Amino acid sequence: MKILITPLYGLGDIIMTFPAIEVLKKSRPDWQVDYFTFNKTAEKILKLNPYIDNIIYEPILDYPKLKSVYTVLKKIFKKYDITINFYPSNRKDYNIFSFLTFSKVRIGHTYLNSNFSQLNFLKNLTIKEKEDLHCIEENIKLLELLDVKTDWIPKLSIYLPEKFKDKAKSYIKHEDRIKIGIHPGSSKFKNHSYKRWKPEKFIKVIEYFKDYDFYIFGTKEEEEVVNFIVSKTENSIPIFNLDIIDVASVISNMNLFISNDSGIMHLANALGIPVVAIFGPTNPVWVRPWNEPYRVVRLNLNCSPCFYYSPKPLECKIEDKYKCLNDLDEKLVIDAVKELIRDVS
Repeated sequence: MKILITPLYGLGDIIMTFPAIEVLKKSRPDWQVDYFTFNKTAEKILKLNPYIDNIIYEPILDYPKLKSVYTVLKKIFKKYDITINFYPSNRKDYNIFSFLTFSKVRIGHTYLNSNFSQLNFLKNLTIKEKEDLHCIEENIKLLELLDVKTDWIPKLSIYLPEKFKDKAKSYIKHEDRIKIGIHPGSSKFKNHSYKRWKPEKFIKVIEYFKDYDFYIFGTKEEEEVVNFIVSKTENSIPIFNLDIIDVASVISNMNLFISNDSGIMHLANALGIPVVAIFGPTNPVWVRPWNEPYRVVRLNLNCSPCFYYSPKPLECKIEDKYKCLNDLDEKLVIDAVKELIRDVS
C-alpha cells in the first residue's frame, strides 16, 4: 500500500502530523508513507523523521499555475493508493491537490466553517472536525478511517542527531547559566503577525531574570524585532536567520523556551524543551504544546479565541484591537517561567 501525505503550509502544522505518522507506520510497517512538501525548511525537518519513507520536495508555490499543475501530475498522478489531507487543510488548493492524485482513497476532514466553498467534497472518506480536539488528536483520529488502532498517541518528537546538538554549543555563551530561548515573532502569512506579543514585554521578562541568558530566535522577516530586543537588554544573544536544523540544534541546548503561537514553539516542544506559550487570538485547545511540561499564558476574554481554520486571514473585530495580547501583562509570563523552572529543577 502506498500512501501520500499532502502538503501543509505551516511548520507547526507539519510537525503536528508526526505522532499520527508514527502510529501509522508502526501499525502498518509494510505500507510506504511518502510526504509531499513545497517548503524547503519543512523538507529539512521531514528528513529527520524515521517514519517517512520518501519526501517529495517541489517548490510549486514559486511556479506559474500551469507549471504547478503539470509538476504535481507528473510527480503523483495515479501513483498512490491513499492520500491523506492531515489537519488543518481547509483550503481548496489542498483538496484539488488530493484530487489530482487520483488515489482511490482520499481521506481528510469536513470542516465546521467554509467546508463546501473549500471543496472538501473532493475527498471521498472523511471525519468531522471537532472543536474540542487538539490538531494532533484530529490527525490521529483520521487513521481510524484506515482501520488503524488509535488507542495511543506518542510524544511529539524531532529526531535530531547528537552531532547537531553538540555543534550548536558554539552558540552558547555560558554553559553554567540557565538558558532560555525566546521566539518573539511569527509568520506573516494570513496576518499571523498579529499573534505576536509586544517586544517591550519580552524585554521586561528578560530584565527580570538578570542571572539567566536569553537566546532570541528569528528569521529574516523577524530581524527588526530580534535586533530591538537584543539592543535593549544585556543578557540576550541573537540567534538570527539560521538554517532550521541549526535553529533546532541551538534550541535543544535550552532549559526553557518562551514563544508566541508559532512553528518554532512546536519545534521546541518536539525537542523536549519546556515551553511557555503565549496565546492571543488563536485557540490553545487546538495548538497548545503537546508534550509536558508547558504553560499556556493567555487572557480569557469573551471574544478570544476568534480565529478558526479557513482561508480567511486573522482579523480582530472588536474596537480595542488585539486586546487579548496587548493587555497581557508580563507578570503572567514571569510567573509561568518561575513555575516551569521550579518544576523541572
